[in-house]
Amino acid sequence: MKLLEAVKKKKKGIIRKWRHYFPIYDFYFEKIQNRPLNLLEIGVGWGGSLFTWAEYFPKAKITGIDNNPKRKEFEEGNIKVFIGDQADSDFLKSVNEQTGPFDIVIDDGGHMMHQQITAFKTLFPLLKDGGYYVIEDWQTSYLPKYFDNGPKTVDFLKNLIDGLNYWVSPNLKPTYFAKNIVSLHFYSGIVFIKKGKNEQGVHLLH
Repeated sequence: MKLLEAVKKKKKGIIRKWRHYFPIYDFYFEKIQNRPLNLLEIGVGWGGSLFTWAEYFPKAKITGIDNNPKRKEFEEGNIKVFIGDQADSDFLKSVNEQTGPFDIVIDDGGHMMHQQITAFKTLFPLLKDGGYYVIEDWQTSYLPKYFDNGPKTVDFLKNLIDGLNYWVSPNLKPTYFAKNIVSLHFYSGIVFIKKGKNEQGVHLLH
């Protein structure tokens, strides 16, 4: 099933995503959609996205996070909703303790710089090996209304790129993220970060 088909089949709610995201999601997730996955989405909105994921991943557990208590209304079946702040590390850890660990985390939350960065720093280490952390709408790094006193998400992500090659330079100190990110795939507005052991390269001689 394509993700756009799942949108049409969803039980309820309204979904609002950039249209070009859908084939990108299919590229990564269509081949694993029948596995018993555990998915977390930050930002429940009008509920449509959670119910779309429930259609797309029929064997999955779906967890949503939102700061609006009214979003609890979308909790049913294999969908669980927690109310709290995505920039609150303790809250995120509590959600992970109750319903994690996750195979997929999708951040479609508040899009403020500190929200995106705090959520990633907290949840990525708790993600299962081989899992994906997805940040939607990272183009907010270029929109001043989403800025705060900290770094921009795009600059944080650029540092993660440097970390991929930590083993070739004595000036790159290997952080947790450098050692546990195997790929970052950037698209307009959306980035997929895959977790795995990023070990020092070894030449093959044959």
